[in-house]
Formats: sequence, C-alpha cells, structure tokens
Amino acid sequence: MVQQIHLGKLNMDQAAVQFNVNRKTVRHWVDKVEKEAQTNQEIVSELPNLPPLQKKTVARRSLLQSEDQNELRAKVHAREQELEEAKFKALYYSTIVKVAEQELGVDIEKKPPWPGPLPSHPIHALELS
Repeated sequence: MVQQIHLGKLNMDQAAVQFNVNRKTVRHWVDKVEKEAQTNQEIVSELPNLPPLQKKTVARRSLLQSEDQNELRAKVHAREQELEEAKFKALYYSTIVKVAEQELGVDIEKKPPWPGPLPSHPIHALELS
C-alpha cells in the first residue's frame, strides 16, 4: 500500500478505499514506513565508520537475502503453476469420465456398494462405541 502511494499509483483516499481502512490508518502506515526507512538510512550512513570487510559483509548479506527472496518467489510461482495444472487435469479427467459414462452407458467411477460415508469415516467409529 505504502509503495503504491509512493509510486503515485494511489493517493491516500484511494488506498483507504482499496484496503478497506480509514484515511488515518493509511497515514499511520505511511508515517511508520517512512520512519523505518529513515532509521535504516541512518544505520547505512554509519557504515563508513566500519572496516571495509564489514561493509562488504553487510552488502553481501542483503544481496543474499534478495537472492533468497527471488528464489522463494520463483518457487512459489512454480508451485502455483503446478497447482493450476493439477486442477486443470482433475477437471479434464472428470469430464472425460462423465462423457464416457454418458456415451457408453457404463459406470466408470468407483462407487462404494453401500450408501453414505466409507466405513473408515469417523461417523462409523461412533456407531461401534
């Protein structure tokens, strides 16, 4: 939200409506993020006092964190695509089975010989007690 405001994509009122909060809440978050950014900048401005090796280590850590985040985002994206593909396959196969059943007049899907839930279902455990 704050990033969109800073990029000029949203103003305070639009952000409040989009995120279903009041304008005061939007202002609070903008102020909080700006304060954190200022604090981080103050920390970075103190880095020249560190020995050169430590400056490189801090920069390397942030680069590694960024790479880790990008790698995780890529993995999430890949898993989302796999999920969409699996959903599509499930729909595809169930449609094929239904069409085949209609055209051939044969029950293809396995159905239990009894009505209701399977015997392993928790409701049957109550009957045994």
